[in-house]
Amino acid sequence: MLVASHFGASQNQKNIPEGYFKNPLDIELKLSGTFGELRSNHFHSGLDIKTNQRTGLKVYATASGYVSRIKIERYGYGKAIYITHPNGYTSVYAHLDKLSPRIEEYLKQRQYENETYEIQLFPSDLELRVDQGEVVAYSGNSGGSGGPHLHFEIRDSAARPINYDDGY
Repeated sequence: MLVASHFGASQNQKNIPEGYFKNPLDIELKLSGTFGELRSNHFHSGLDIKTNQRTGLKVYATASGYVSRIKIERYGYGKAIYITHPNGYTSVYAHLDKLSPRIEEYLKQRQYENETYEIQLFPSDLELRVDQGEVVAYSGNSGGSGGPHLHFEIRDSAARPINYDDGY
């Protein structure tokens, strides 16, 4: 289990099979931010997982699917990827240092084509398929991050972050 009892019950959890999503990191998972936490200008919509003040930790796909969105911005989530899963849910990984080599290559090619660092891409379901446990990125400190960590979310089919604590 990713984090026991950091989430309350949620209607959105009902259709996720127990054990469907796996841990996105292979270290002991400790939180620096929890779901629904009140921030200065918003509610926190995911988990901030500590990376022991390090960048470059392997970030794994929590379930099989495809990279459906890549968003690169100087602020906010910084370097982020979204993986859509066959069950309709999407996992989000943010404040990344870099992406896996094939995803990074896909990104760089489009950044050069568009002559811009900040970009938002929506690959098709056939372009960047990933398997559960595959390295998809490396943890970082990009965007509006207060120190190295992995921001992680699970969103439902309507793109709403959900409060999920079962099955990791």
